[in-house]
Amino acid sequence: MNSFKDSIKSGMTEYLDELKVKLEGLTDAELRWQASLDSNTIIWLVWHMARVEDNWINGSIAGGDTVWDSAGWAEKTGISVEGNGYANKLDEVRALPAVSAEILVDYYDDVRAAAFGVIDNMSSIDMSNVYSRGNRSTTWGWILGHVIVEESQHLGQVAFIRGIIRGLDG
Repeated sequence: MNSFKDSIKSGMTEYLDELKVKLEGLTDAELRWQASLDSNTIIWLVWHMARVEDNWINGSIAGGDTVWDSAGWAEKTGISVEGNGYANKLDEVRALPAVSAEILVDYYDDVRAAAFGVIDNMSSIDMSNVYSRGNRSTTWGWILGHVIVEESQHLGQVAFIRGIIRGLDG
């Protein structure tokens, strides 16, 4: 196995495994709780995290449909929202339809299987491939690094919100 692939997949496995731990035992009310009227909910963050990974890796790098689109996850979740939550307004965060964490984790697991397929088929040379959107260009290597950083930041938000709700031992 290629070391860059092992490193990327290790980081991705770590944040998804830890997210699943942080979701254990939370009630629907806790999943939708906001620390303030200007903050995200845990359930929205889970949806957003899965959509971010799906869009960047399965959509942008793979250059095709996202798992969200190809597997009909909008219908399965009842979430008709376009996009991945980037720049959502707070009323959009609060308007996320009632969806269980289990369904969103199932979606995330599908995203992950597809994303690992994309990564497994990459070569070290592919890391320098350029992806352009609008007036911005980045490399595939930057995208993979960014996904790990962004997802880790959102995992920290989930852990923080859970800690506010349940305390250090909750």
